[in-house]
Amino acid sequence: MEPTPIIAAEHLGKAFRMYTRPLDRAREWLLRRRLHEEFWALRDVDLAVSTGEALGVIGENGAGKSTLLALLTGTATPSTGRLAVRGQVAAILELGAGFHPEFTGRHNARMYAALFALPDVDELLEQVVAFSELGHFIDQPVRTYSSGMYLRLAFALAVSIDPEVLVIDEALAVGDQHFQTKCVDRIAGFRTRGRTIVFCSHNMYQVKKLCDRALWLRGGRVAALGAVDEVVDAYLEYMRARDDSEAVRAAVTGGTALLRIVRVLVEDRDGREVETFTTGDSLTVRVWVERALGTDVTPGVGIALVRNDGLVCYCVSTEMDGVEMDPLPDGGFTIGLHVPALPLLGGGYYVNVATTDNRGGLIAYDTRERLSPFRVRNPSHEYGVMRIAHRWLRGTSATAHASCHAG
Repeated sequence: MEPTPIIAAEHLGKAFRMYTRPLDRAREWLLRRRLHEEFWALRDVDLAVSTGEALGVIGENGAGKSTLLALLTGTATPSTGRLAVRGQVAAILELGAGFHPEFTGRHNARMYAALFALPDVDELLEQVVAFSELGHFIDQPVRTYSSGMYLRLAFALAVSIDPEVLVIDEALAVGDQHFQTKCVDRIAGFRTRGRTIVFCSHNMYQVKKLCDRALWLRGGRVAALGAVDEVVDAYLEYMRARDDSEAVRAAVTGGTALLRIVRVLVEDRDGREVETFTTGDSLTVRVWVERALGTDVTPGVGIALVRNDGLVCYCVSTEMDGVEMDPLPDGGFTIGLHVPALPLLGGGYYVNVATTDNRGGLIAYDTRERLSPFRVRNPSHEYGVMRIAHRWLRGTSATAHASCHAG
């Protein structure tokens, strides 16, 4: 018999009423006539989360992520379906949510403790002050806090009560590196103690690092639910394809950039547009740009090869190398960045392109990211970002021998 999930949702949905004017709310009640439209932020979501599991919630803005978390924390009620959450829930949602701006951090912490009926408030305050590292700011009004200080107080309070379920909504995005590391370590400690985590973020690295499974929401519905690596990779592929198509549409419909990117292709040694290469293959990134009429900007481009986790593997520009773009009969310009032996190792990659003034200007007139995704196969067992030319030296060189004796 399978254990009862700590979070269980069946056909869960949430609709909001949208009125043309605020007064229509009252008119609707008085006239007993519908004056609103329904917006379904979430619809037909089935979900089961086990005790001790970490679930990542991902998706574009407006996909329904925050609505789902609001339902999980009880700050919103479902319009359809059923939702059951067992155990105590603590949440870090919108920064500053639940804090009284005129009260100090200490007073807000006391109110938080009272909300959860904690017996030893003084001990909780000691933990909060120590973990948040707010120092004397704990006795200052929270309206004076920066976003990072809000995060410190909110996270310290949430983890101090040791809930069965911890819900986090994008909060780590505003913290400094030191405090983010502390938060991640504390979350990892939660997992080792069998606590359940629901983590919503646009940072796919953090989602992969912290979570076992991922839920991808798109348009308020479940696009995918499963192993975190598979769902995150599918989401990134979808985002790359969407961004690529939007870039093409923008190029077709025009824009206001002085130097507008018209087209970008990744080609093999025969000039064919391909999506798969092998380490060591020849690769060319070809770019076409268009210059606005009446401008004297000298066209130039910068090109970056980027791994699908956002790591910029290499970036160079025509201005850096002192190269001019080729003029075309239609008034446009083109150039190709040729890599005779691709050093990148296995994985997924894409191209970022920006247009610049080739005379040394610092302005990027038109920037497009996640273009022309391609994959690299690596038949060898080498690991890392790229292949580095090397050779193994056998024996001991005279220099190394002398250095050892000198030490």
